[in-house]
Amino acid sequence: MSVFFDKIAYLFSGFWDVFRHILDVAAVGFIFYLVYNFLNKTRAIQLLKGFLIIFSLALASRFLNLQTLEWLTKDITTQIIVMVTILFQPELRRLITQFGQRNWISSDVTKAAFPLDELVSAVFSMAEEKIGSLIVVERNTGLKSYIESGVLVDSTISEEFIRTIFFPLTPLHDGAIIIQEGRIASAACYLPLSDSKQLRKQHGARHRAALGIAEESDALVIVSSEENGTISIMVNGKMYSRVKDVDVKNMILFYMNPKTAYEEYKGS
Repeated sequence: MSVFFDKIAYLFSGFWDVFRHILDVAAVGFIFYLVYNFLNKTRAIQLLKGFLIIFSLALASRFLNLQTLEWLTKDITTQIIVMVTILFQPELRRLITQFGQRNWISSDVTKAAFPLDELVSAVFSMAEEKIGSLIVVERNTGLKSYIESGVLVDSTISEEFIRTIFFPLTPLHDGAIIIQEGRIASAACYLPLSDSKQLRKQHGARHRAALGIAEESDALVIVSSEENGTISIMVNGKMYSRVKDVDVKNMILFYMNPKTAYEEYKGS
């Protein structure tokens, strides 16, 4: 009987060794996929590609026993790690934050109804009248520091109130309003400016601030342009310019859904 159990234990041990290696490779592959998917279309993607080339050279030099090349690639890799830590702090901070805020186990718990129609109507009206606006909707990442940089409002969301805030030359029109838990928490808020290559010369400070907060957090940002009356949406570090009217509401609904919060909107 003991021989039988020894064979079972031996077979299980062999199976576990194979499964452990598969699990190890799958976990590393999944992490690389998440990192690449996050950095795609950001300023760090080119650096990531260069790092992968250097990593491939390091493996090849070790396999072929090219000692000088192996020493050089190891030294460069060390310098790159230091450079990435210094130059790409916003991307790294947001990547780590995203892991913490991602809903790995989906929940169907419903929240209070969000006054989406009021928000969309306000955006449409301001775009039609070429009134510049910058609206930030908090999702998982807390925006307390940015809320406190503006004028605290704590008001319900209504088309009339939003249009009043952004009407030219009013005291609160210059800056962003931040919506938190279905209410306008603050107005005239200061946001970080982005230097992303997604921005063009025609994009002013409003678009740079919108993309900046979308890079620093997972906030959903809506912008109406006073120059051409177009609507742009920034989310997950990406900018969607000249969004069609029929897509604005669908995009907001898509990104406000926890199950799709980190996916890319495909549209129609």
